[in-house]
This record gives sequence, structure tokens and C-alpha cells, in this order.
Amino acid sequence: MISTKHKVILLDIEGTTSAIDFVHTTMFDYARNNLNGFLISNFESDETIEALEVFARNENHPSLAVFCEGASSIEEKITRIVNLASQRMKEDSKATGLKALQGLVWRKGFNNGELKGHIYQDVPAAFNRWQASGIIIAIYSSGSILAQKIYFANTTFGDLGTQITHHFDTTFGPKRISSSYENIANNLNTNAANILFLSDITEELDAAKVAGMATGLLIRPGNKPAGNNDHNPYSDFDTL
Repeated sequence: MISTKHKVILLDIEGTTSAIDFVHTTMFDYARNNLNGFLISNFESDETIEALEVFARNENHPSLAVFCEGASSIEEKITRIVNLASQRMKEDSKATGLKALQGLVWRKGFNNGELKGHIYQDVPAAFNRWQASGIIIAIYSSGSILAQKIYFANTTFGDLGTQITHHFDTTFGPKRISSSYENIANNLNTNAANILFLSDITEELDAAKVAGMATGLLIRPGNKPAGNNDHNPYSDFDTL
């Protein structure tokens, strides 16, 4: 249950606020199918270059120039990037550079109306409840902060982004390591015990618990069986 000591509710997205299948099928397919066209139109923009530099470093290359070494044209560079990025998406890589690229492509899809973020029915009412109680709502996802903001601003229930005050991604650390949750608590300037973290992944919840956070396991339709764990189970936000 939500306690009066909980000043922050920290939320995962996939399997928590939104269906895993929507993210892994609709959104990943959109990114794969549109990355090539996006890069052709935006290859030299500052934010694209920044994401590609991180992508190259994640692939153990010191720079994008080294990653693209031997490619004689922009088209060849883009083909090399798209082929590897598509493979990493199939592997469900959480690499920061890949997530940044996906976020840029998704922004285009959300802005032109091709994408609307799936949200479970109980989420909007919960957001209203928590906000009315003075609880801070924050997101921690492997998806980039840009992708998170665009997603919640363009959901099937309209703009929910105005109710979320903080966003965290893997620049704060991997989701299955306790120090990442310590970093988040420090950023929020609050004791970890004041934060309730909700996710469908027990390894993430384990890490948050080690950091001192309260935890809750979401058991949504389509989520993987959690197995033995010591986290409070919830079928939806109404049961919190």
C-alpha cells in the first residue's frame, strides 16, 4: 500500500503503465521501419550526431567517424548504422545510444499522429489521485528521457506528461543495479525510503530494495511470471 511516508512514486513503463506488447511490437517495429528514412533526412543534425556518437561508443568504437570508417558516402554510413541498430533492437538492447536514436524516430511518429502511447485504464485516475495527495510522479525507463516525455504527452488518454515531474533513463545507471536507484534518490533530494518503485521486473525491484526503496510488483496481462520474490504484488494501480 502507498504509505504517508512515500513522497515519490517511481514508475517503470513496459508492463507497469503500458502493455509490453505495444512497446516491443508497435513501437519497436516503427523505429526499425523508419530509422533509415529518419537518418536520411536528419543525419547531420546536432541531436542525431550526438545520439550516433553515443551509439558508436556503445559498440566499442571511439567515435562515429571510426565506426563509419571505409564507408564512402552518407548512404553507406546510414546503411551500416541501420543494419546494426536493427539487430540491437531485435536483441532488446538497452544501450543508451540506441535508445536515443529510437527516441528521435518515435518523436516524429508521435508528432505526426502515427503513434499513440498505450496506457492502462487505471493509470490516469491513479495519476490524478497521487498528484492530489502531493505525491511526486517520476519515470525510470531504459527508453531515453526524450522518448518518455513524448510517449506520455501523446497517449490514448491524452497528455499525461504534465503530471510527471521527473524522468530518469540509463544515463543514471542500469536498471538492475542498486547504485542507479541511489543516484535517483540523490537527484530527487530525498531519502530512498520515501520512494515507492513500481515495476514488473523482479531484478529491478531487487536492486531498488537494496538501495532502500519500497517496491511493488505489477502483475499485468501479458507480463512474464515473476517467480519467487519478496515484493508486494499488485494487479493494477487501483489496488495500491
